[in-house]
Amino acid sequence: MFDVIVAGAGPAGNIAASRLSTMGYKVVVLDWRSRVGDKLCTGIVGRECVELYPPDQGDIHHEAQSATVVAPSGTRHRIARESTQAYVLDREAYIASLADRARGAGAHYRLGETVEAIQHSPSGVALRASSSAGSRQYRARVVVIASGFSSPLLRMVGLDGGQAEYMIGSQAEVTATGLEGTEVYLGDSIAPGSFGWLVPLSGSRALAGIVSRRKLNGHMSSFISALRQEGKVQSVTSEPRRWGIPIRPLRRTFADGVLVAGDAAGFVKPTTGGGIYYALLSGEVAADTVHAAFLADDFSAGELKRYEAGWKSIFGKELRIGYYARRVFEALGDRNVERLFDELISAGIMEEFLVSDDLSFDWHSSVILKAIANREFSKIIRSFGPAVAPFLPALGRSRSD
Repeated sequence: MFDVIVAGAGPAGNIAASRLSTMGYKVVVLDWRSRVGDKLCTGIVGRECVELYPPDQGDIHHEAQSATVVAPSGTRHRIARESTQAYVLDREAYIASLADRARGAGAHYRLGETVEAIQHSPSGVALRASSSAGSRQYRARVVVIASGFSSPLLRMVGLDGGQAEYMIGSQAEVTATGLEGTEVYLGDSIAPGSFGWLVPLSGSRALAGIVSRRKLNGHMSSFISALRQEGKVQSVTSEPRRWGIPIRPLRRTFADGVLVAGDAAGFVKPTTGGGIYYALLSGEVAADTVHAAFLADDFSAGELKRYEAGWKSIFGKELRIGYYARRVFEALGDRNVERLFDELISAGIMEEFLVSDDLSFDWHSSVILKAIANREFSKIIRSFGPAVAPFLPALGRSRSD
């Protein structure tokens, strides 16, 4: 029997396993994949994430001090700061290194095992997993579910697995010579209500992708074709693949003997779709909550609910404000996006935000609220009328939270 079962060897699961194993608990990590970290992701994280959870130097593809935003008309706007703001990582190698640290602390890893059933009783959690070698039973006092977006495990424990609000991302690896930094492409023809990207890796390798809440119907092919016509992309080295990205957290992230972390809980920045940092933070909060439950010898929902209070105090506001900011942006349309850029630049608001200490790759709420509080910016947004009106009150209320 184990003390803790962690379902999922992603960033949240690996951090939880590492922290709990370091505390002396007997932990097993299960994942249906045969390779740790084998998941679609752009792999961009901010400076704070790298400082708290440092990658090996060899896992860093690129350091970013700037980005170029391409408006729907093709007009390019360069956003730059003096210091590094983000890092493009080899996502698979980075997550695998986190698992290696957990193994070094004593965690057991069982890859290629798919969880088929979870049952909770007063004595703890019983879990059945299957692999090519057959079926295996596991028992523990508590399970941390960190098995990714729309995990079927959530329904097994009575939590909401039907995350209704999500985006679909599509990404391919390409060759792109002469790419100086990340480029972000706006426009409904590229990604309806959202954006596309071209992110440099190492050498001439790069990632090209799009993400949207709306249906993608040939948009990825059109985006790649446009980049080729511009001479940005020379070839596609791996065909596009798709994945789901939640934009709102679960209504409840705990139950008797259960905590949910990472993408499985919906801990993703709604503005950009990035989830690595919040997954890592949620894994730490989950580990600390489990430790407190062992000290109290209480694994009931009443004890484990402190987990939800914990993650909400760290990034709950970010998820809420980011969600409404995304809804405002989705409602603008190409014409208003162009107008917004023109107004921001002519009024000097863009420059004001770029030098603000509130601007951070990982924490967006401060700069979003600062924008709403800016009289000129607020005037511009409100002039767009009924399209954005339903979401502005929620952003306004968040200023006093």
